[in-house]
Amino acid sequence: MKKQIRLYNIIMPLWLLMAFPAMWLPTLAGNYIIDSAVLLLLLKIKKKSGKKQIWKSCILKVWAFGMLSDIIGGAVLVGLDLLLDALGLHKASAAIMNNPWVNPIAAVSVMLCMALSSVFIYLFDSRVSFKKTFDEEKERKQFALYFAVITTPWLFASSIVVY
Repeated sequence: MKKQIRLYNIIMPLWLLMAFPAMWLPTLAGNYIIDSAVLLLLLKIKKKSGKKQIWKSCILKVWAFGMLSDIIGGAVLVGLDLLLDALGLHKASAAIMNNPWVNPIAAVSVMLCMALSSVFIYLFDSRVSFKKTFDEEKERKQFALYFAVITTPWLFASSIVVY
């Protein structure tokens, strides 16, 4: 029996390379705005004084490590997509990139990668981003946990298919 060649394995990486330059600037700016808004809102809710100084002291680290966390989760998701495709689970693989909710394997894969990104957000923020910002460890971990939940890459779970 002749082995079947699947062209979408070749096309997908080219599509990703073409899409990234167009999407990097809005993604970077959007994440910076969201991280700033979340930080300022949390500072207001917690009634912290010196909000502007706190924001200045940690926003770049929060933003950079948040992006890194999203990239880690996204890279694992792409790896899972390629693995599922290599294992012959083409429907699950296609669902990861199009609509994860139509396939249980894709849905679980996406949720795991979202959780992975959130864990990295928490670890980076609690150990690095907020290290010099908040003196109390409890407060630092609390802010890191809020960020991990609120800034989870929720768009991983979105569908690019419009009905």
